[in-house]
Order: sequence, then C-alpha cells, then structure tokens
Amino acid sequence: MIKVVFVGDTQVGKTCIISRLTSGSFKSTNPATIGAAFQTHVMTTPQGTVTMQIWDTAGQEKYRALAPMYYRSADVAVLCFDVTNQASYEAMEQWSNELAEKAPQRMQLIICGNKIDDIDHRVISKDAGEQHAMRHGAKAYIETSAKTGEGIVELFTKAAELASDADIASTKPKTKKLEENEEKPKGCC
Repeated sequence: MIKVVFVGDTQVGKTCIISRLTSGSFKSTNPATIGAAFQTHVMTTPQGTVTMQIWDTAGQEKYRALAPMYYRSADVAVLCFDVTNQASYEAMEQWSNELAEKAPQRMQLIICGNKIDDIDHRVISKDAGEQHAMRHGAKAYIETSAKTGEGIVELFTKAAELASDADIASTKPKTKKLEENEEKPKGCC
C-alpha cells in the first residue's frame, strides 16, 4: 500500500482530480476541503496491482498548518496548481519549500498543472511547470484536466511507479522474529 498526499492552494482542483480517478466523474461544484479527506483506490499499473491511500488536504491558509501531519508519512506528494491562476503557481514556491523542509526524505514529488482544458484562460505554460519541477527536484511534471479526464490515469500511474521504484510499496509486514533463545515477554503487563 502506498500513501499519496495532494497539496496545493485552494480551488486548484485537488478534490476533482481524486474524484475523477475514484468515481470516473467530474463535479464542477465541490465544496472546499476542510482539514483533509481520505480515499482508498486499487489500481492496476505496469508494476502490478497497487492499493493507494489518497489524502486530499485543504488548501486554505487557515488549514495549512495541518498539512505536515498528512504528508509526514507519505510515499508520494502531488503538488497541484491551476494553470489558469498565476497566484496558485506562485504559491507553489512556498509549498515546495515546506515539503523540502518537513516531508520525509524518501518521499517522491510530482508537480501537477491542472485545468488544462481551459485553454482560453491558461496563463502558465507547460514549460514553466516543467522548470518549477526541475528546480525543486520533482520526479515528474504532469498536466491534467479533472473535467475531461486527461492525464489523470497517467498521474496516478506515475505515483505508483515512483513509489515502487523507491521500494516504498513493500508488502512485507514489519515484524520482529524472536530468536529461539530470546525470552518471550511474560504476564499481562
């Protein structure tokens, strides 16, 4: 099982991206996430069948202090911005720095430019998104449209691939084997 956490400013489409994957549908009116929301999704990838815990964090400033609690144990972080919103792109600098400071070192980063279907209002180029990803050590830059579904499967497949490549998605339980001469604990306490 891998843990994927979505971060980024409010209204960039994090909830819609996750909904598009898990339900196959798009709702244009989603209420803002409060705190965080969680879903489990099983997906078949070239690496095999993968179970994902997908965390959708709130992007509003008043909930921002909670974000580290959710990405602390994440295998992959998906940092989202809206390609039609310059402010959401600029805010990625702060999000990227926070992830670099507070996220686990093994965590893989993907930058996601969403709302690419809104061609007439696009203000952030693909090249600018790719440059940000390179500057901040992201393993991938992927553009998506939660509305049309474009890039959604690619995004989650890449998350599974990165987790697998980093040997994060281990299915071995973490247990300690007692040696024969090692005493087993006795009593109830």
